[in-house]
Amino acid sequence: MSKSKSSEKKDTPIGLYIIGAILFVLILWFLNRIILINNPERGTFGDMFGAINSLFAGLAFAGIIITVLLQRNELILQRQELELTRNEFITQNNTLRLQRFENTFFSMLSLHHQIVNNIDWTKEEPLNDGVSISTKDKIYNGRDVFELHYSELRKQLLGLENQGDISDSYMVEYHKYQSDFDHYFRNLYRIIKLIDTTQFTEKNIPSEEFKEKYKYTSIVRAQLSAVELLWLFYNCLSKNGHEKFKPLIEKYTIFKSFRFEELAEQQHKELYENSAFQKD
Repeated sequence: MSKSKSSEKKDTPIGLYIIGAILFVLILWFLNRIILINNPERGTFGDMFGAINSLFAGLAFAGIIITVLLQRNELILQRQELELTRNEFITQNNTLRLQRFENTFFSMLSLHHQIVNNIDWTKEEPLNDGVSISTKDKIYNGRDVFELHYSELRKQLLGLENQGDISDSYMVEYHKYQSDFDHYFRNLYRIIKLIDTTQFTEKNIPSEEFKEKYKYTSIVRAQLSAVELLWLFYNCLSKNGHEKFKPLIEKYTIFKSFRFEELAEQQHKELYENSAFQKD
């Protein structure tokens, strides 16, 4: 009730103004009808209002200008509102795009851990019970498999300096364990590639883009054990990763924390750009 009463109070003056304007026009029309129509000097009398007519014409023109200015201000406000709406839309779009990326990214990272945990290898090891010597199957799981196989790989790479020879020797060992490592390296490459091809900022400023991408590749790097990095090191020197994976390793400093002493030869480090090991 209070709202309706207040609105009626606000509407009443406007109604009175309209009624007053109508009455004023009717009075003028009535005076013109009674006084001026039958007056022989109405022409002279009308000329007296020439200045007034000019004044009203000027006021009308001023009213048009004021109307145009008011409309201009309204258009400016509308543009500002549209700009705010556009900025909000851009912000929402960026948020949704980041959410989609992170959903995919963390799903692939979770898959990476599943792949590692599902890797297993059975090896016959000698068993000496003091009476006879026999063998017993020992099962290695997860990162222990990387450790076991790298000791064999390292032996094959000792003394090699040429990248072609390193690649050939690596591929011989890799094919022995391809069923375990193939899925691992393909998924790891796809994670880094996803980060590299994603646009994170609206203006796409290179420095800001790299900062965001480096942040996510650092998360990936933190998931890799020391022996995984060693396998990745030689994988990217082979034909498996030299063309596509190695440039990403160097771009995002994936070997920032690296055990150089575990390399088959220390000079193998020189086959990578320095950016692979330390950020510029």
